[in-house]
Amino acid sequence: MSVTYHATGTIGFDEPVPLASFWELLDSPHTPWHIALSNISDKDLRTLLSERERLLLPADEATIDSQGRPSHIKGFAVDWDARSHVIGSALRDAVLAVYSGGQDLEDYDIAFACEDGSKGEIVFYADEDTAVLGWEENCAPGRVPEVFGCLPWDFQTPRST
Repeated sequence: MSVTYHATGTIGFDEPVPLASFWELLDSPHTPWHIALSNISDKDLRTLLSERERLLLPADEATIDSQGRPSHIKGFAVDWDARSHVIGSALRDAVLAVYSGGQDLEDYDIAFACEDGSKGEIVFYADEDTAVLGWEENCAPGRVPEVFGCLPWDFQTPRST
């Protein structure tokens, strides 16, 4: 049985990353990311995020190209319902794009809630060679909270319950 998770929150980078580092995320056939407008208000960002689920956030000082795309990204935001391995894979790919752009995560706050009532946060254990994320439960009704998904994604089988 598969269960659906809801992940919501933001990740900021220590320095803006060139948009080119994210091309593969923008072109992903199954879980494409989208670019938010520059200088978007918090209210408009929440509205857009509810429609798009995964947004790259333009850097404040980014120049805009002829197609309206920013030169650099300062972070990303998610508000997304899917299975844990789908969310985890997309977040891992985004973090690897940050590292490929030569930067690091500055701060992040991504919470999750599962349809089974469990809740927690997604924590990143990453460097330029590997991106591993852990789903750290702080509430698991009827059982002991656990941490899952903490192996490099290439070796982690999808969680199905």
